[in-house]
Amino acid sequence: MPFNPFKDAATKAQEEFTRAYDKGVNLGPQKWQDASTSFTDAAKHFAEAGNPQRSNEATALAWLFYALVHNDPASWYNCSEAMSKIGDTQINIGFAASSVAIASQAKVIQLDMLTTSGINSDSQDTSRVEALKSLAQRYLELTGEDLVVWKLMKAELDPQRRAYYLLGLATLVQANNLMDSDPRKAVSLLSESATQFEMAGVDPMNLRAITKAKRDNASRVAKCWFCGREVQGMGTHYVLLQATVSNYTKQKYGSEIPQSIDGAHVVACESCSSSIRMVADAFARMYYERAVTEMHEIAQRLEARITASESQVRSLKARVPLS
Repeated sequence: MPFNPFKDAATKAQEEFTRAYDKGVNLGPQKWQDASTSFTDAAKHFAEAGNPQRSNEATALAWLFYALVHNDPASWYNCSEAMSKIGDTQINIGFAASSVAIASQAKVIQLDMLTTSGINSDSQDTSRVEALKSLAQRYLELTGEDLVVWKLMKAELDPQRRAYYLLGLATLVQANNLMDSDPRKAVSLLSESATQFEMAGVDPMNLRAITKAKRDNASRVAKCWFCGREVQGMGTHYVLLQATVSNYTKQKYGSEIPQSIDGAHVVACESCSSSIRMVADAFARMYYERAVTEMHEIAQRLEARITASESQVRSLKARVPLS
């Protein structure tokens, strides 16, 4: 229908609102940006017509379909806020849905993006632990609800499994933070985290296997070959250094508990291994600087010889008479 500038605001609002469905929502995800634009225009016209409730509804729908397209924390936050403003209202999103449900679910998606962003198997940021646990509780509260936002996204979600996954992340972060100071407590937390990941079922970052490996390494106790101290936590508080281990050494010390020899390696606590590494780095730096100095000296001598040779050539050319 051609645009008529003389239509009243209420008519223009209803036309844009209808267009949002006919040319947007009903045509699927590829047209949801168009739907968002039409809902935004409808909201402006409803406001001009003095109908704030319909304007707020159109704004909420605009933010919903904008968030579905752009899928970022800010968009989902705005969607949640806009849906909250219209109270408990049944709205058409391609099917009937509660604005309260959409507001709650949009908030959960926003918090999930913010809370889990950047977390990996080595994260130690304990400031996120409570946020992860709080988010897990929000997912549990979605159990049994009509998950309309995920239905729109055509995405599967089991709120309980997602909650267990988030709890596993929270426990893993706690364990990572304690690994340096209390490996025994870290082992307990890693076991708990691995169980939570197992109950979650879905494990996109393979964290269950990683957590189990961390737990097994953190459980290991060994004796430093160099200082004789017992330490717990392979990879954190001690490492294995490659060494030439004779059969005599293996027979004499290989059966010691805790072990100080592992095949062709010896145990080195973090203090000893870091000291060895620093001394090795110092020697390497010294030899490197010496080599650089020698190369500069060689380059200078070569440059001097080339300059002398060029001078001799010019001198010879000057002596030869022109024919």
